[in-house]
Amino acid sequence: MTDMPLWRRPTRSGWRIDVDDARTRADVIDSVGSVRASVPIAPVQHFTGWFAKRQNAVMSRAFEADGPSLPSRGPSAISLRPHDPGAFVSDGDADGRRREKTGRAAAHGRSYTFLHTDGRSADAMRDGARIASFVKHGFGPRDGHVRRDDHLPLDETDELVLTVFEKLLRPGRPGAVSDVLTDLS
Repeated sequence: MTDMPLWRRPTRSGWRIDVDDARTRADVIDSVGSVRASVPIAPVQHFTGWFAKRQNAVMSRAFEADGPSLPSRGPSAISLRPHDPGAFVSDGDADGRRREKTGRAAAHGRSYTFLHTDGRSADAMRDGARIASFVKHGFGPRDGHVRRDDHLPLDETDELVLTVFEKLLRPGRPGAVSDVLTDLS
């Protein structure tokens, strides 16, 4: 089980995500195996030319290790089952300081926020009340696990959003220094 990247492991409640073959969509699957939502994800860059085979292999390995992410900082529509035309998820709209990278989601008339409290933890809020806290243990994408402590009773909509937060937004975020180093590389 430790060879499986964190994003592929089920949550403690048995929910998980699965990515389509084109790597453009992540399906949120409940504990009984039903697809409950589909979320667009950032496509994996595909290279052509002299070294394309090697570059594509590197990108594929990186995707498998790190997992999918949302396509942009703007809101992405979520296809929910049952349908909700106003459902969305957003990875945040600010570069730089970690505390400014707040994820947001809306589903079935509820507003959710994913607040990164430090480099390894985050709080999930529903309509302003903290419903869960996440802590990531381990350093690499395959290392450790994510621990979730629930603070309020949760229903299926909450589980769906918490799965999206845990698997696509991930607890803790790189800060400004990491952003600069990533941009330079």
